[in-house]
Amino acid sequence: MQYFARLRAARLFERLHMGALEKIEDFDLVREIGFHQEQGRPLTMKRLYLLDLGSVATIQRRLRRLRKLGLILQRQSADDRRVVELLLSPKLLKVFAKYAAILAAAPEQA
Repeated sequence: MQYFARLRAARLFERLHMGALEKIEDFDLVREIGFHQEQGRPLTMKRLYLLDLGSVATIQRRLRRLRKLGLILQRQSADDRRVVELLLSPKLLKVFAKYAAILAAAPEQA
């Protein structure tokens, strides 16, 4: 697959399967939450704010919307019940696995 064909396929996939991620802040939040989840260290609210992805109000508003859509889950930490950990829903993880496969597709030889 050529470079622009791959970019085109990725954008088409985004429009079809990631329509709920409306703004760049949504993608940033999901990317950071997924990265930390993948590393086995779920992201906490405090660490999310320290990433400086936007103002606290913007982050809270975007998270509230994504939680309402069922894309992001919250759970209490097993170590400290006062700490809230953020996780991607299994449904969103499957979508991102397919998206990663499109992005990682080997380019054809010219």
